[in-house]
Amino acid sequence: MKLSHRIAAAGLDPAQRRRFLEELRRVAAADGQICEEEFHLIERLLPGADALLDLPAELDALWAHGALLVTACIYVAVSDGEYGVEEARMISNLAHQLGMSAHQLSQLEARTFTELAERAG
Repeated sequence: MKLSHRIAAAGLDPAQRRRFLEELRRVAAADGQICEEEFHLIERLLPGADALLDLPAELDALWAHGALLVTACIYVAVSDGEYGVEEARMISNLAHQLGMSAHQLSQLEARTFTELAERAG
């Protein structure tokens, strides 16, 4: 299933969607700017989220969706062709805040990179 469909199927409420959007943007901006590829990918992953006026939920509200959020962050981080140190560090910190171990993050990164490679075909 496409990542955008998995995010839609997660049933995030507006405040959770807003937090999800903010975390994706933070990762995209980690290297100093949000490039066009990152901007468009975020819009495809969370269509219409920019129009949400809700205050973002606390990060803890995404605990049950941690793997999904981290996967989306990895997608955004590599969409410009690089997985930079600052992006990787930010994703690692986010994963830790969501209760993931370094080993779990490593496994998730490996699955995500495999998935991306298969799509690039």
